[in-house]
Order: sequence, then C-alpha cells, then structure tokens
Amino acid sequence: MKRMHFLYRMQLAFSQAVHDHHFLIRCIPMEDGIQKREHFSCRITPADTLDQVADGFGNQGYAGAVRGPHDGLSVLAQGIVRICGTDRREPLHPVYRFPSAYTVPGETIRRFLDETGQELGRQPADLAGLKFLMNRLAGRFSYVPGVTSVKTRAEEALAGGQGVCQDYAHIFISLCRLAGVPARYVAGMITGEGQTHAWAEAWLDGAWHGFDPTNSRMADETYIRLTHGRDFADGAVDKGCFLGFASQTQQILVKVEETA
Repeated sequence: MKRMHFLYRMQLAFSQAVHDHHFLIRCIPMEDGIQKREHFSCRITPADTLDQVADGFGNQGYAGAVRGPHDGLSVLAQGIVRICGTDRREPLHPVYRFPSAYTVPGETIRRFLDETGQELGRQPADLAGLKFLMNRLAGRFSYVPGVTSVKTRAEEALAGGQGVCQDYAHIFISLCRLAGVPARYVAGMITGEGQTHAWAEAWLDGAWHGFDPTNSRMADETYIRLTHGRDFADGAVDKGCFLGFASQTQQILVKVEETA
C-alpha cells in the first residue's frame, strides 16, 4: 500500500478576451477496489457555473462555464490517494474488445504484431507475451514531443515511429485488441514532476493489468488514475470550447510523491 500526494495545476491563457467558455476538467482521482481518495480539493477560476459530473466510464470531473469576457482559466487540484495493489478485478465491458476511433489497426500495426509473434514464438496473448510486446514497442518507437497531436491515430503514429505517451498507449491498445486481448486507455499521474501521463490496461485472467509502454514497465502503486475509456476521446483530462478570435496556450504542472 502506498499513500501518494499529488498536485495538478493547469493554466490556460488566451491571446485576447474570449466569452461563453465551456469546459470539462477531470482531475478527480478515480475510486475503485484499489485506489481511494483520502483528501481532495480543487479550485477553478473564473467560473460562473461549476458542477461535479461523471460519465458512463466512471470518470469524474467538473463541468463549468465562464460567460463574460476573460483571458485565462486556472485549475489547482491536490490531495492524497491511497493505492493498495495493481490488478483490478471488475466486470469486463465488451466495448474494450473492439477497435475504437484512435485504435483501428492498419497494415503497420498488423505487421508489427505478426513480427512480434514470430520473435516470441506464439501470439502475445498472456501476461508474459504482453510484456514482451510492450518492451518491443518501447524499443521500436521513440518518445519525441511535437511530431504528433491529440488527433493522431495509432496506425499513423506507429508508421511515423515517433510520438508521446498518448501514442504509445493507443498503439499498445490496438495491438492488444488485435491479438484478442481486451484493452483500455488510462490517463493519470505518475511519480515525479511533469505533466499528466497516459498508459494502458489489458484484461487477463479476470483482471485489468496496467502496462506503461512509454517507460517500458508495469503500472504500480505509484500510478494515480484519473480517467479511463476506449481511447483518448473517452479519457481526455481536460477539454473545452469558447467564442472569440483568440489563440490559447496551456501550461500544466503535475507533481506526485509518496507520503507517510
């Protein structure tokens, strides 16, 4: 069991005033049989309306709006999460068996899975096989920010050979589902200081097991889960829209450390 203290800070800045800004911020750590919130606080400013909401996947957050002119939005969330174990035993929804918008396999992904099976000597459809698949992906795909975007699909990312954690997760999920293993996208926070992180979970032997192909390791008790779903479209931590002729910049700071 680990007790993890986290801080999530997000700052949006607009090049000029905007209005009728609607947003969804999902910075509330999930609760299940393994992860529990001991303390949580969140401040979002400005906000004319603010409601705590949940979606069909169990992701929780704040839906709000700022109607009048404003040139920024600030979010500060922090708390302590207790995490006991890693494998989540819960019912499997069949939606995680099939390709989703970001994970439809193409020729590149199919070839990668075929080559992995040849190297492994069998289909990577058990825990050892998926670890082999994860490590092979980590060795063939490079972490390079800026070459992909939040709209990049798994097939496109693997063909380019470069991307970020979202791309690693989408590719791994696509490979798992193609191999007959249900898989889902997870967004959250990991130990250290940086930004939010994305990884994957695969359903094996009646439980979800966390795989972090970006770092070529299994997700452990230091990983704090914020959202999960079929892919990024379901698991985005923040999203929004506004009226106005402005560009925006976003700064995110995440800090996670173990506490007594």
